[in-house]
Amino acid sequence: MDNVCEGCLVGKQSRTPFKSHMHMRAKDVLHVVYSDVCGPFEVLLVGQNRYFVSFIDEYSRMIWLYLIKAKSDVFSVFKRFKVFAEKQSGRRLKIFQKDGGGEYTSNEFETFFTESGIQHEVTAPYTSQHNGLAERRNRTILDMARSMLKEKRLPHEFWGEVVSTAVYVLNKCPTKKLGNRVPEEIWFDRKPAVNHLRVFGSVCYAHVPDARRRKLEDKSKVMVLVGYHPTGAYRLCNPVTKEICINRDVVVNEEEFWDWRTQTAVEIKEYMW
Repeated sequence: MDNVCEGCLVGKQSRTPFKSHMHMRAKDVLHVVYSDVCGPFEVLLVGQNRYFVSFIDEYSRMIWLYLIKAKSDVFSVFKRFKVFAEKQSGRRLKIFQKDGGGEYTSNEFETFFTESGIQHEVTAPYTSQHNGLAERRNRTILDMARSMLKEKRLPHEFWGEVVSTAVYVLNKCPTKKLGNRVPEEIWFDRKPAVNHLRVFGSVCYAHVPDARRRKLEDKSKVMVLVGYHPTGAYRLCNPVTKEICINRDVVVNEEEFWDWRTQTAVEIKEYMW
C-alpha cells in the first residue's frame, strides 16, 4: 500500500466493510456447522438453565437448540449434538465455526476436534459478523420468543419452552437461501407436516384417561400449550402447579390465554376491550 499515513490511520482508521451476502461454502449437510451461546437469562428455569446453545447447519439451515445451566456445559452438549446429527444424516461433521468465546476454546475442545478430524474455525475477536449465520438465527429466535410470550401474556420463566418452540417452527419455515424449500425438507428429504401447529401459549383442554379418574370426575383438564413433542404430542403446562406433561388428546382454543394473576382463562377480545 502506497503513501501510508500513520497519523491518519491512528486518528481515523475505520473497519474493513463486510460483504452483505456471504458465499455458502457447504456442499452437503454437516459440511459446515455454526454455533453460538445465548444468555444468561435473568429468569431461571425449573432445571436451573440460564443459557441456550444453538447449532446451525449451513447447507440446510437446520437448527438444534439445547438448554444449559452454564457455559461449561457446551462441550458435553456439542458431543451429544455431533453423534445425534451424524447418525440422522449419515454424514460426518467437517467444519465447525464459532466465535472466540472461552466455552469453545478449551483444551478438551481442541483435543476432540483434532481426534475427530474436524476443521475448527474461530472468528476474529470483536467480529461477530464472521459468525453471522448463528448470530442472525439467535436474534430471530429471541425476537420470536419475545413476541410469543407477549401475545399470550406468559411469564418470562417460560423462556426455555418458547425458544425451543421457536426453533421447532423455524425448521419448518422457508428462508431466502433455500428458495421454496424448508430446513426439515432438506435435512430429512421430505416435506414436514404443519397442520398440527397451534398458537403458543393458548389455553387448551387435555383429555384425562379413564384409568386416572373416577366415574364423575372431569374428563379434561385446563392446560396451557407450551410446545411440541417428537412423538407428535403436545407439551402442556398445568397453570396451577406449572408442571409440564405430554398429551396427544388435546383441544386448543387459540382465542384464549391464561391470566396467571387471576388463574382464569380469558378471551383475547375480552382482554382487548
